[in-house]
This record gives sequence, structure tokens and C-alpha cells, in this order.
Amino acid sequence: MSNLDQAELRQCFDAVRSGDRNAFAALYQELKIPVYSVIRRIVRTQPAAEDAMQEVFLKLLAEPPAPSVQNLRAWVFRMARNQALDALKKKQHAELTEDVPSGLPPMEQDVATRLDLEDALGRLDIAERELLVLHLTAGLTFREVAEITGSSLPSVYRQYRKALGRLRDFLNGGSQ
Repeated sequence: MSNLDQAELRQCFDAVRSGDRNAFAALYQELKIPVYSVIRRIVRTQPAAEDAMQEVFLKLLAEPPAPSVQNLRAWVFRMARNQALDALKKKQHAELTEDVPSGLPPMEQDVATRLDLEDALGRLDIAERELLVLHLTAGLTFREVAEITGSSLPSVYRQYRKALGRLRDFLNGGSQ
């Protein structure tokens, strides 16, 4: 979860706009794991996730969000989502072919459980996977997810519950 609140993020982005590389390094440290997690769960391969994450941070450095942006975390995650969807379109035919760690801190679950979860997430359609990842992995509120995806709040909540149910079914051995 985030260590910087909205005001601190705003200060960092203001400093980045002024060319402060240390502020950018602080933003990178703050956002790299959640941004990578969102992208990785959408594109499902480590190389594509790393490439997309690099693009996100290059864009953030080159063109930080305008001072008028109200919710900076949502803005960054919208950018990450869009970059992941672009990467997914480019590599749509590629399947997860290697068992590579995600680059995240080790989970307390065993490897088999994580692989089952990744497989179950992969069986969801992209919209369902995206909702789960933005809410559970990125820690965004349903309102922020609605803003990012351009959907209504009730629709996001309804689709999230449906996706969670399908994920549960897949994990319990069910099929589509």
C-alpha cells in the first residue's frame, strides 16, 4: 500500500515537473511494485510487464500529470492500465510460457497456490482480471476503479463481484 498520501504525491510530482530527479526516484520507489503488479496481472508475462512498466515511468518523467489532476494515484494507475492493455494487444497471441517469479516480495502461500491463482486469473476475461487487480493489488477504491475504467460505480461493483465469484469457481475446480 502507499506510504505517501495525496499531498505528498502532489509535492513529488510538482518537484518532478521542476526537474528534480530525487523526487522522481522517490515516486519510482513508491509506485514501482503496485504499478508492476497491476501491469503484470494484465499482461501475464514478466518481459511484457517490465517493458510496460518502463514505459509508464518514462512517460511519468517526460510528462508528469498536470497540477489540475485531482487523484494522482488513480491517474498513474490509469496510465499503467492503458500501457498494459496496449502491450496485451501487441502480444495477444503470447501465452505464459515460463515460470518466472513476478519480482514481488515472496508471498506466504506456497508456489502451487500462487500458480493456481495466476492460472485462475488468466482464465478470467481481461475486464474481470483488470477490476480484480486494480482493486485488490493496486488497492484502489471502487470509485477510483470506476474513474480509471470509465464505468459507473454500481457497474464496477457488480462486475467486481461477478469476477470474484468466477475466480472462486476456478480456484475450486470449476470451469467456465
